[in-house]
Amino acid sequence: MAVSYTESPQRATRLALKASGTYARGTVQEPVEKKFYLEDFRNRAILFHVDDARELEAVAGDVLADLIDNPTLVIVVARHFARKRRPVRVRQRDVKRDPGALVPVSARLFDEDRVDVQRPRGLFGARALAFSTLLACRLGVSKMVVIDPRGGLEGPSGTRSFVHAATLARLCRSGEDVDEWTSGELSELLSALRHGVDAVNLCTLEGLGEELFTYQGSGTLLTTEEYCTVAPLGVEHFREAERLLTRGEREGFLLERTEEQRLELLLTGYGAWFGGTRLAGVCGLETNDYARQRIGEIVGLYTITRFQGEGVGVRMVEFLVDVARQRRLKGLFAATSSLRAAAFFQRLGFEPSTPERVPKVKWAGRRGPLPLVFWRDL
Repeated sequence: MAVSYTESPQRATRLALKASGTYARGTVQEPVEKKFYLEDFRNRAILFHVDDARELEAVAGDVLADLIDNPTLVIVVARHFARKRRPVRVRQRDVKRDPGALVPVSARLFDEDRVDVQRPRGLFGARALAFSTLLACRLGVSKMVVIDPRGGLEGPSGTRSFVHAATLARLCRSGEDVDEWTSGELSELLSALRHGVDAVNLCTLEGLGEELFTYQGSGTLLTTEEYCTVAPLGVEHFREAERLLTRGEREGFLLERTEEQRLELLLTGYGAWFGGTRLAGVCGLETNDYARQRIGEIVGLYTITRFQGEGVGVRMVEFLVDVARQRRLKGLFAATSSLRAAAFFQRLGFEPSTPERVPKVKWAGRRGPLPLVFWRDL
């Protein structure tokens, strides 16, 4: 059933001030990454779990305002609020048993695009998370953001960028605390994923904008499903995929290409998607120039910063190996000037080789020193 509602006076005022140039958060153009995420959040609802909403307003009030302008429905659940906020009070048992208990929450949300909910007294740690989780599930919220000084979960090589439900379940079964997050809290986060919430972000207050609006992120994203699937790119993906290629070239991981060369790569390229919707990486398999030799080249392999070290690159290479075998190719190679990329290919069974092993067409018109070459027999 479609629901219509009028634009809130608060948002209309902000948008009018923006249009007149009076209301501005900076003169620099919004980053492409931020626009990408705002589009993803548009017309969705996000529940923020935080202890003190006054600190949220002071440190990251612009993040909330950007979301509401987007428009994104914002629900803030906290223990403390500024007096002017007028939070809605609901009892946990009423949320469980009485559908009518959430009418004031929904009414405020539709009227103002934001609702503040007072967390019941005496709820801390896992019990506080249980209240926010219950509220998110009853409201049908797809994303929760848990703002906490502990930030994200730590992994072997630093903060875990991603943890999907199966991994989180294993952590819960161990019964051990993880980086000061108690097993009870982890169980509540898992419960959120199992009862309707698609994703939960764990981050600090200071890292909120980076966590929500950048590829790199600042904390940990918990998701219901395996984070990575690989499939051929379609034309609707080209704009975002080209941005990733350009970013990889700018960072020195990829060779610079003309726009025509990028489009040629994308037409036969592959993407890695997070959660089935978010493009996490791109790659291509070049075979036309090497048809007589029946070999293929892995080209344009790049994953956005947040996905590096999370197995996305591995998934894409494994996928290309399967494609190459289906096409009955004899071998695959990759050429790179990046030592990190070189180590990556060696970990996946590619052996250092010489430029002479590659068909001469690969180096036609190239000047300067040749890159490192890695080869894998099929």
